[in-house]
Amino acid sequence: MSVIIPVYNAADHLPECLQSIAGQSIGFERIEIVAVDDGSTDGSGDLLDTWAERHPGRVRVVHQENSGAPGGPRNRAIGMARGEFLFFADPDDYLGTEALERLVAAAERNDSDVVLGKIKGVGRKAPVTPFRENVDGGDIFTSKGVWSLTAHKLFRRSLVEEHGLRFAEGLRLAEEQVFVVPAYLHARSISVVSDYDCYYLVRRDDFPHLTQEVPDPVPFYANVREVLTIVAAHVPPGAQRNKLLYRWLTLEILGRFDGRFADLPEEVRALHVKLAGDLVRAYMPQTLVDQLPPLSRLRCLLISQGLVEELTVLTTLVPRPKPKPKPESKPKPEPQQRPATASGPAPARSGGSGRYTPARVLRALKRRLRRGR
Repeated sequence: MSVIIPVYNAADHLPECLQSIAGQSIGFERIEIVAVDDGSTDGSGDLLDTWAERHPGRVRVVHQENSGAPGGPRNRAIGMARGEFLFFADPDDYLGTEALERLVAAAERNDSDVVLGKIKGVGRKAPVTPFRENVDGGDIFTSKGVWSLTAHKLFRRSLVEEHGLRFAEGLRLAEEQVFVVPAYLHARSISVVSDYDCYYLVRRDDFPHLTQEVPDPVPFYANVREVLTIVAAHVPPGAQRNKLLYRWLTLEILGRFDGRFADLPEEVRALHVKLAGDLVRAYMPQTLVDQLPPLSRLRCLLISQGLVEELTVLTTLVPRPKPKPKPESKPKPEPQQRPATASGPAPARSGGSGRYTPARVLRALKRRLRRGR
């Protein structure tokens, strides 16, 4: 099997990642590491070359000019890979010792084209919903895979090549989705290994994490549109499609309008609202919006109507997220807004609880706007 690693200036953490792969219980003789040095300037490339010299045939390295994002390096590595299965790792993370053995066993046992291994957050949040129980030979719905769209999974290479699956290039957030989502939808079956910590997703204070960045709105929403188009082409309208769309509506669209939104320049805020509104109107049925919690429905209304000023005020009224945990702390649970199963929209509610009900927020919006915020 092939483990693919896009590497950029990760010299302080890369040895731990590489060693966790070399020490896999499946046996290093059954693994090839395909690493793409994306223009590193900190010695990461030399470190990779040393590993390649020490493990000829087991570690293959290619160097290239910096592309600015991991999608391009991953795509180049896919073209080089020779294994029956592909696993994607990041250079600042590491694998559990039995991870690849368990993932390959699940793929072979269930004839699965995609296998999700439990992701453990180290100082940062990790997905919880897909990993509450093992799944043998499920699909995108029974695996709840839509709640884990990062690349850190096992994919059968024949599936990837048959459907020409590749990552978005040059995009620094959610670039994995145009690869992972069609893989889910085309897979003969999807399995989940939830009873073993397969992949350790690590927060590094000295290492830039793309998920913490505010994305450039034009490529970001274009990427989301491409993914939503894929979903719409494969899943007919109705409750099942809504279960999937709920994820993009709440995370990728409404998630852009948190406390950071008010800090953006006016023209950027306006662009976010326009592009997000286009997606809401084109892909999100009213039956889905009606099932959201009250404040989320209010956000959808303001976005779809292009009310930038009102949205800006709203994001200043609702509390900002608490600071991210430090590395030694335990991962925090997923946001309360997500339903207990996170497999679809929460039941419709006509009212709200606590301080931030729609009526109170609207009154506050009007007061703030009259005062000029």
